[in-house]
Amino acid sequence: MSGTQSSGGSDQSRLDCMGDEELVDLFLASSKNDRSAAHQCFEAIIARYKWLIDHVVRSSRFRFPPWDSADDVISRAVFKVYRGLASWRRQGKLSSFIARIVTSEMIDTIRRVGRDKSWDCNTGVAGAGSERSSPMDSVAAQSPTPEAQAEISEQRSMVARLLADVCQDWKDSVIINEYVIGGRGAKEVAQKYEMSEDLVYQRARRLRVRLLKWLADHGIHSSAQLLGPMTGIRA
Repeated sequence: MSGTQSSGGSDQSRLDCMGDEELVDLFLASSKNDRSAAHQCFEAIIARYKWLIDHVVRSSRFRFPPWDSADDVISRAVFKVYRGLASWRRQGKLSSFIARIVTSEMIDTIRRVGRDKSWDCNTGVAGAGSERSSPMDSVAAQSPTPEAQAEISEQRSMVARLLADVCQDWKDSVIINEYVIGGRGAKEVAQKYEMSEDLVYQRARRLRVRLLKWLADHGIHSSAQLLGPMTGIRA
């Protein structure tokens, strides 16, 4: 028994030391004749990028209904990564490929829930502890009146549509959430997500143009009008 455990630990250590390309190649080769080994490779890939998957889904201002929580979105995204690894082109990073899949699933979820007229995003909350509190949650706790709740509900819906329409990939989502709205420094964002500072600045400029156009098209002329007192979009 101890020999088996030692062998399993050695295999895991070997996988953890592999580069992304080598690990994906081993996963694809094992998928044909050794599903157990393929699953072990895939678990190593997901363990390596779980932080990124969690960030894309849980950092969104979108408020999930109880029947489609953040955990559900993550599960669907992980399955799509499993099915899609064969289509990864080595010109780009594996992290970017995974983030695109997760962002696509996140946007699909927002649009699908938005089409469900029976869902009131003001009354449904994902399971306790499954999501970090957002500025919107704080506003909801401070504004219990029906009129204020109706306004917050509309704000959440509007922000969800904004993120789905304006963000074209996971890097856009990170820059809007962390830099434009969240107020983190460009250097901190660049280091945390392996981007260049120039990319953060350049994309932020383009994203502001998209944001302002989107807001104008929807009759919104200030960040306060969209988000109330809870946050401010960087000028």
